[in-house]
Amino acid sequence: MKLNHDLVGTLGGIRRGIEKETLRTTKRGTLAQTPHPKSLGAALTHPFITTDFAEAQLELITPAFTDKLKMFEHLASLHHFVATELPQGETLWAGSLPPVLPNDDDITIAQYGTSNAAQMKMKYRRGLANRYGKRMQTISGIHYNFSFPEVFWQQLHAHENSEQTLSDFISEKYFHMIRNVIRHGWIIPFLFGASPAVDKSYVEGREHNLEPMGGDTFYLPWATSLRLSNLGYTNSEQSNYPLNYDSKMAYLKGVSDLLAMTSDKYGHLDASQQLNASVLQLENELYSSVRPKVVSAELRPLDAMCQHGVEYVELRTVDNNPYLPLGINGMQSHFLDLFLTHCALSTSPSLTPEELAIVQQRVELVATMGRKPDLLLPTLEGEQRLADMGQTLLASMKEVAALFDTAFNTQAYSLSVSLEKQKFADTSFTPSAMLLEDMRATGLGYRALVQRLSDGHMLTHTEHSVSDDTRAELQQWVAKSLRDQETLERADDVPFDAFLRRKTAMTCDC
Repeated sequence: MKLNHDLVGTLGGIRRGIEKETLRTTKRGTLAQTPHPKSLGAALTHPFITTDFAEAQLELITPAFTDKLKMFEHLASLHHFVATELPQGETLWAGSLPPVLPNDDDITIAQYGTSNAAQMKMKYRRGLANRYGKRMQTISGIHYNFSFPEVFWQQLHAHENSEQTLSDFISEKYFHMIRNVIRHGWIIPFLFGASPAVDKSYVEGREHNLEPMGGDTFYLPWATSLRLSNLGYTNSEQSNYPLNYDSKMAYLKGVSDLLAMTSDKYGHLDASQQLNASVLQLENELYSSVRPKVVSAELRPLDAMCQHGVEYVELRTVDNNPYLPLGINGMQSHFLDLFLTHCALSTSPSLTPEELAIVQQRVELVATMGRKPDLLLPTLEGEQRLADMGQTLLASMKEVAALFDTAFNTQAYSLSVSLEKQKFADTSFTPSAMLLEDMRATGLGYRALVQRLSDGHMLTHTEHSVSDDTRAELQQWVAKSLRDQETLERADDVPFDAFLRRKTAMTCDC
């Protein structure tokens, strides 16, 4: 698919947002045991500062921006606000893999209050803890949200003389993109993976093939992202039921089946230990590399997508880079924009079960051995050198980069491709290699090195300049979120079981 001049002119309307997970830790590199600070607001109702699985696991969320500088400024302001409101001695952990973890009993799941909505979120998290263990849930990362403007789709819809409704056309094109993100997504952990090592507490009591480094660290010498490996944030039960990404309705049918299907693996857990005994308790439990998304405050995600179609995609495979104060920077964002756009514009055949299995093998190889010289990756056409596949993919992205440079009057997009190209010639430029080299050079283990980097970033966060208006606005959001939580708790007028049935009812005819 080619971009004509009119379509290029719409690229300035691309919207992006970032969701960044990070753990609150002590100066000793251990998980903080304090409650979510009230000075940050109510995690249940704050739109920008919430928690993920654990009470100590913050999630910082930006709105969707067309102006990338404003997106990063908002993210930096959130970091500044949080850093200045944390209890004394606490730090924001810079890595994706966790610090020193206590026993599971001492990892507190996120607390949201007494409302029905809060109880549902907490029971869902109890289910996650009982299904996968609390350690896995403390893994953090960055979700990169991306959407084309409606005018882009309108012009493409007209250009292709499509007879579909615009909503169905947009959903079809987003699934076109998603298939290619799944197909080519191995490149993200290779280029940006930053979790080749982990503290020994993470793997305590479980079998693994990691190698020791010093007294408190395990690693793999060629790993890029243990977070994305089978040792990381994975769900073996879901992998038994691969989804169909050919269309919106095929995808929704697959997800709804998993929401309704009783799990052989989790069926033994009783009603107090999980929301339900299905393969997926909720849509959020789907651990995929990329998700189609839609915004709806009223409808459950499945029904919202059924009725309104796909509005944006969420790329979920980005590690927190411990060398970057925000975990991600503008140049990486440029590359992700190009990668996602390339996936939207290039040919995207159906993903067969055979290819999905190959993709899964490929990601595991890249996550655990990606920097190994002359590594071969499986494809439908047989094994190919990772470096050759990467160079071919980057070469095909150059045309898109030139179009973005034109649209944004810059050379930064082409530069982002050139910078990433170097990593295929010399893997020492990858953050995973840098982390292992620094550990060797300094004699520091994973926990000590990431703690040192985290301490440096905390200075950056606290010294970041935030306007009085921005700080006042963030304080207002704190106050509003606390009021909103109180309102929810006062307004509950139905028993929790009835509330849960209503919230989890599916009306989509998939």
